[in-house]
Amino acid sequence: MARVCSGCECNYFEFIQKFYKNNEAAIAYLRDHGALPLEVICPNCKNICRYRAETHSWYCGATRKIHHRKKLCHYKVSDYKGSLLSGVKMEPYKVICFANHWLSKQWDYETLKQCLGLSEATGSVWQRYFAEVTEHWVDNQEPIGGPGVVVDIDETLFGKMKHEEGKSQSQIWVFGGIERDSKNYFIAPLEEPLTENLMSLILKYILPGTVIVSNRWNAYSPISDHDYVHQVINHSGDVTDKENAKAHTQSVELLFRDVQEWTVKPGNRPQFYKQYLARLLFQQQHTHSNINHYFFREVARMYPPDFETEDADVKEESNDHENQESEVSD
Repeated sequence: MARVCSGCECNYFEFIQKFYKNNEAAIAYLRDHGALPLEVICPNCKNICRYRAETHSWYCGATRKIHHRKKLCHYKVSDYKGSLLSGVKMEPYKVICFANHWLSKQWDYETLKQCLGLSEATGSVWQRYFAEVTEHWVDNQEPIGGPGVVVDIDETLFGKMKHEEGKSQSQIWVFGGIERDSKNYFIAPLEEPLTENLMSLILKYILPGTVIVSNRWNAYSPISDHDYVHQVINHSGDVTDKENAKAHTQSVELLFRDVQEWTVKPGNRPQFYKQYLARLLFQQQHTHSNINHYFFREVARMYPPDFETEDADVKEESNDHENQESEVSD
């Protein structure tokens, strides 16, 4: 995990005080965290482009000598190209202040309306954008374990039943693992079909050589077919390894203790359960003073600025300019 930037740590209110109605500071913050480029290389001339703050764009403007004449390069690209701000009309300070509020436990639309002047529709759109970032983080958690490291794993079902119909109203399967000594852990949604997806999560989040301790669920049987040491705990009462069973139980309780406080609220839609869980886990694994730092680092991972390779539209625009290049005499 990336080290927090110098002077970056600040709580909810300090963040607002620092960036509210300050677009210049907001852009500098996004640039410092990799969400906007520090420099852009012209794909035609391979020169470093110049930045125009008033238009939020990079331009080349370099000249090259052809037959005793100089030709001007017209390459120009938006500072926001490919980033989270691409095609967005909302001011940068509003974007990062929105994120600051969305990542807090006091999230509500009324504050957005009063402080940022955003409609509920706009807030809903940006909430979806930010949810994609935390989902991306959940899907790319660092693997745990390693040769000889003991990892306790378990699965659980969160939600409520609609008893009159006997159908699931608000439910989500969650799978996780925790290192018994260091307490490093991962938690991820377990989607249907459970048995097939379970092993793919184990291979993704647990390093080879790990000693994996689980219950007797049949879905865990394939673990021993891979590069793991698999130990099974029997909770039916005839446990022979009581010390190991106790340690496993304590680790699993720790793993899901905080997550169990999360309940799917009435009105939440099943297709968004992963979004709700991802936001909760992101909040839990980061403190109030560094959560924005890691969030915008994740934004940079999801939307890395890259201007070296032009898309078809830029190439076409560049070719048009090439045909109309200004000639400057010596």
